[in-house]
Amino acid sequence: MLRTLRLAVGAGVVLVASTVLAQAPTLDLFPLKAKSKWVYKVADQEVVVEVTGTEKLNNEECTKLDTKVGGQVKATELYFVKADGVYRAKVKDDKIDPPVKILALPVKKDNSWKVDSKVGAQTVKGEFKIKDEKEKVKVPAGDFEAVVVEGADFDIAGTKTTVKQWFVQGKGIVKLSYSIQGTESILELKEYTEGK
Repeated sequence: MLRTLRLAVGAGVVLVASTVLAQAPTLDLFPLKAKSKWVYKVADQEVVVEVTGTEKLNNEECTKLDTKVGGQVKATELYFVKADGVYRAKVKDDKIDPPVKILALPVKKDNSWKVDSKVGAQTVKGEFKIKDEKEKVKVPAGDFEAVVVEGADFDIAGTKTTVKQWFVQGKGIVKLSYSIQGTESILELKEYTEGK
């Protein structure tokens, strides 16, 4: 369950190469600067995601993010951006092959893309789709207009999973909903602190 949680959280939880950020306004959906921090509410827990640096992987300059629960790092992930989207390339020690596109660029309603990757020895298969470009969403951090990306009926290591993410300009991911074999969990943004 924790491994699937890390995969789901990482599939949604923030992040691009900051060097490209300044070149493309669309990437404000991932406002990454060094030391940027997101605090999410998950049931009665808090999950903190923080930009902790950069790292080179397969000739891609990646943004490194640490996900903490109870003050302890539970996952370190790498993300990078290309002209066609934002990609998740690594979680913990597991390289994602090929990297998973978590957001297609430019953002366009009904745009969809297939995912067929391996995270270490686990398979990840499914399809993401941009369901809406301006959906209203309310979370503890406020009321926003979001780009909604949904991955319905994903197969993650043989487990049926649905992932839905709400991306907001200047904030990143403000909400993440995932359903694993019919049991839904929701992460909602409580606080975002922009780095420098």
